[in-house]
Amino acid sequence: MRKLFIILVTVLSFNSVAVEPARTDSQSQYENLLAYYFAAARTDDKEVIEQFVSAGIPIDSYNNKGYTALMIATYHGNTKTVNSLLNLGANACLEDNRGNTALMAAIFRGEFSIAKTLVSLDCDNEHTNKAGQTAEQFAQTFGQQKVLDLLAQVKQP
Repeated sequence: MRKLFIILVTVLSFNSVAVEPARTDSQSQYENLLAYYFAAARTDDKEVIEQFVSAGIPIDSYNNKGYTALMIATYHGNTKTVNSLLNLGANACLEDNRGNTALMAAIFRGEFSIAKTLVSLDCDNEHTNKAGQTAEQFAQTFGQQKVLDLLAQVKQP
């Protein structure tokens, strides 16, 4: 019985290796470049971001956690990089793997100036994440009264 189990495991492991596509050097190089792109968003290096975008890196690329450079820059409070990404055409309405937007990241981190910029964009401020929360509920949860006031102003006709 034990030999049968070992054979089965061995066969399955060979099958999984055979089915998985081989990684090419260009894929690996591209992933390394993306890692630098996201690091630039995290460290507020807008010049590097601009170079990557002008070289053809898709501005709204996602990292392995489902975050865009805009979400990362927002989370880290990097206002100049957020503004640069938005000026270059980053989509502020995109969601991460949990359905959170850059606005929700700004609220979570207490980044009012970034939240103010993001609220002014043409995104659905009533968007709900996968937990069923809106930006307003995020602001309530994290005690962001200035953001609540801002969202209320945007709602008024």
